Amino acid sequence: MPNLRPGNLTDVPADETQFTGSLADTIEQELDALLTLDGLPQLPSDPTDSEVRARRRFLIAIARGVVRHLHENPEAFVVTVSGGNHQVAINAEQL
Repeated sequence: MPNLRPGNLTDVPADETQFTGSLADTIEQELDALLTLDGLPQLPSDPTDSEVRARRRFLIAIARGVVRHLHENPEAFVVTVSGGNHQVAINAEQL
């Protein structure tokens, strides 16, 4: 089962391997879509740009907080299957 991936940056700005496909990446995509919907310019995406890294650092912090919160509160998730309750485990990386 895949883990929730909040995202991360590396010390090589052009290396997006820890960001791509992460929760932070998904949040950035949704923000970009909302900006486009309102007729605003799309987000710059050059990973070597200091403003892009700053924005991504912020998004990663949000994503880490969300994943950490989910991971630390698994009792908040109850799945009912055929009338029985089962606990859900939250698999997480980079906490």
